[in-house]
Amino acid sequence: MGARVGVEGIPRPDDDAKRRLDLVFNALADPTRRALLDRLLDRDGQRVSELVAGFGISRQAISKHLDVLATADLVVVRRQPGGTRFFLNRMPMRQAQRLWIERFTRVQPRIDCY
Repeated sequence: MGARVGVEGIPRPDDDAKRRLDLVFNALADPTRRALLDRLLDRDGQRVSELVAGFGISRQAISKHLDVLATADLVVVRRQPGGTRFFLNRMPMRQAQRLWIERFTRVQPRIDCY
């Protein structure tokens, strides 16, 4: 994700970065997708059959959620002889934090807060 520096010295996302941020936040908006990311955080490199267990939804539904996560680059798909495995990619979340979230979490004195 690219960025330009704003007046206050905080990186601001360019148009491509904004598009990628939209993909990341859209992917994170769904509780099933967040749960899939949690599972990959606990044990990376799982197959769809492993990720489906305990969700109570179809393998096809899980695959669609994984497609959304892959489109947002939050999941890396590796097709291997033993089957397709899914790996967590933390970089898009780090970039979202750096380019957008930090702008709202930095402590700055404001007159209207008092």
